Order: sequence, then C-alpha cells, then structure tokens
Amino acid sequence: MSIKKMLLLRRVLTIACCVICFKAQAQYVPNNAQVFQFAPILNPAFSGIENFSDLKLSYRYQWTGFGDNSPKFINVSYNTRLKQPVDLSYNSLRLSNPSLMRVPRLKRSIHGLSGQIFQSTIGVINTIGGGVTYGFHYPLTTALHLSFGAGAIIESRKLDMSEITVRDPDNDTYYNHLLNSSTSQTDLNVRAGFLLYSKTFYIGATYLPLVHTSIESSELSFEEAFYTGALQAGVAFQLNPNLALKPSVNLFYLLDESIAWEAQTKAYIQEIAWAGIGYRSFQSGMTMIGFNFTEKFSAAYTYEFSMSRFQQFAGSSHEIILGMRLNNFKKENQYTW
Repeated sequence: MSIKKMLLLRRVLTIACCVICFKAQAQYVPNNAQVFQFAPILNPAFSGIENFSDLKLSYRYQWTGFGDNSPKFINVSYNTRLKQPVDLSYNSLRLSNPSLMRVPRLKRSIHGLSGQIFQSTIGVINTIGGGVTYGFHYPLTTALHLSFGAGAIIESRKLDMSEITVRDPDNDTYYNHLLNSSTSQTDLNVRAGFLLYSKTFYIGATYLPLVHTSIESSELSFEEAFYTGALQAGVAFQLNPNLALKPSVNLFYLLDESIAWEAQTKAYIQEIAWAGIGYRSFQSGMTMIGFNFTEKFSAAYTYEFSMSRFQQFAGSSHEIILGMRLNNFKKENQYTW
C-alpha cells in the first residue's frame, strides 16, 4: 500500500472514530485497561469496599499512530467509606464476656461513597463529565459480604467546529449542516449493581440504563447506551506466602445482543510489586506492571496493542495510574481486583 493511500486511510479512520465516539452514549467504563483500579465506576456496588480512602489519577494516550488526533483520557476517582463497621478487635476495649463480642450485622455493615471526574479528547470531540456512586455492604458471614450500589453520571460531549477545516466550506452541505445544528450533547445516566465478595473472590453484575435522559440533545448522537449490562468476576489464589495469582473477567452485554469481554491475570509478589497480561475480545492485548511503594502510594503502567490489521495504522496505547491511600491505618492493600 502506498504512503498516500495509508495517509488517506488513516484520515478516514480518524474521522470515523470521532463520529462513532460522539454517537455512542456514555460507556460507563473508565477509558483504561486497568478497569479494576476504578471498580466503582464499573459497578457502584464496589463503592466503599476498601478499608481506606482510595484516590486514583490516570492518563491514557491511545492509538499513538494517529498523532495529534490520538485519543487522550484523564480519569480521577475517589472511593471512601461513610460508615466503618464496628470492629471490636481493633478497639482498645477488651471485654471479658465473649457473648458481648457479638456485634449485630447492621452494625457491621458499610456505607460507601465514590466520586469520579473524567475528560477526554478524541480528535475534534471533547468530553467532560462526572459522577457519584453509593454502596451498601451487608455482612452475610464474618468473611462474606453482599453489597448493592447505585450511581449517576453526567456526561457532556461537544464537537469543536473551529478545529474542522474543509476545502470548500461554502459548498460543503454536511459541513454547513453541522454549523447550523446543535453539536453538544449532555446526558444523565443512572445505573445499579450488586456484588458478592470476600477476601479471595468476587462476582457482581451491573444494570446500566436504569435512567437515561438527555439534558441537551444533539442530532449527532444516538439515544441508547453503549451496553445495557455487565458481569464482573475475579478470584485470588495464594500460591505461597510470597506469591498470589489474581485472574478476573468482565463481560458486557451490548445493544446488538452480542457480548464483549476482557480477561486479565495478575501476579502479586508480597503485595509489593505485580505484573499482568490481558486480552480484550476486539483483538487487543495488554501488559501491565505496578508497584505499592508504601502503604499510601502506588503506581501502575499499561502497554496495550492491537492484534488485528488495525495495528499498522493505530499504533499502541499507553497509560499511567497513580494512587494514594488515605486513612490506611491497618496498612492494607486492595482486594482481589
């Protein structure tokens, strides 16, 4: 294929990517490969699941082959607990009567809250939004919890016409149609989910379009969500005192009744360093690495690459995630996610 044809095809793919991203409604998934780092966004029942306040910041530079038109994503999330469970083992009080140690389950329940802010630039499409999620965790046993959550997201997308240049604007019908149409879209979406989990496994599901309404409508967008439901599952295998293996999978039920999925496996060494690989059903592979520098600070990096013919035009994707754990008095790490 000649260089001229490759440049033309790259331009066409860039325009198509922008149109598709503008038409698709909020995907409810943080735009990065390490979805487990932003679990409450995927399923609101994850809100408050950790025994500390978790602040995450990610930057993703996607499809580097598109140069200046490469998609760029920023995600910020904060996950905390509004109410900690009663934990007499961590209290200075020592009771002599064992029967008094039986704490009612409601007092051992957890109320969690999570907030997110995200921004993306995909060619001439600019997106900004935010959301809040709530989760209630009820202890079925001392080790097993069942949680329910709900969350709302507001997302605003805008087509920046000042960045679009055409050869003959006066006679370009579609360009003039865009100039005279609404090129901004703002949506409100409410979703709900549940999660069954322990220290060694989790399984959950999310129903997305519980409420979907357009605050500001545009002729360039569809009215449905990208997908209607999702299933999450993961497990942790402690191979020896120093090594743990944590595979996980996410399934997405799309509007056309097909299923998209992604699977990951991560190996943790003494909960200090970890490395993993993953695969997405749209022929995308990834390698990941992360470090817990202290009980407060962590960092992770992902290299993602296409395994289809699209690779020669799109290039690879890179992302960095920085984490800070606040109020981590027990010096704990994340669960299996």
